[in-house]
Amino acid sequence: MSRSVFAALLIVAALLQTALLPRWQMLAVTPGLVVVLILGWSAYRGVPETLAWVLAAGLLLDILGLDTLGANAMALLPVALLGGLARGRFFHSALVFPMVLAMAATFAYVAVLLGLRGLLGEGSGAAQALGAMTLLQALMNAVLVPPVFGFLGWLQRTEPERT
Repeated sequence: MSRSVFAALLIVAALLQTALLPRWQMLAVTPGLVVVLILGWSAYRGVPETLAWVLAAGLLLDILGLDTLGANAMALLPVALLGGLARGRFFHSALVFPMVLAMAATFAYVAVLLGLRGLLGEGSGAAQALGAMTLLQALMNAVLVPPVFGFLGWLQRTEPERT
């Protein structure tokens, strides 16, 4: 059941991130909801399982954002790998390390996405775009870590153990 709840959560997060939050213009940047969810799922479930979610979420973001197919999936790969670093039991007790990882994951996601767009000839000024706006988004994503990790932890505890 936790996988179906997470799938619904990813769909809602992708819709919010691509369609609703940019239109509201409350802040200069929009949070990377999908990035934080993928990071959290990787921290709780491991990198191998998260790779399937990376593909699905990346393609959904590409379709909703009218981006090149596969670009967001490729950009989410380092996020899943960084989430695997928070997999140890030691890091689940403190949120500082996952919050720092969320900031690093945001920079990695944006850097890979801008690099891919530059290779495809779709963007320019990648170094400039990786500046202050990405820092603001990284800080916003770090603030989202406690509620997202808390919800995902609760979701993991509600699932019965496999034998």
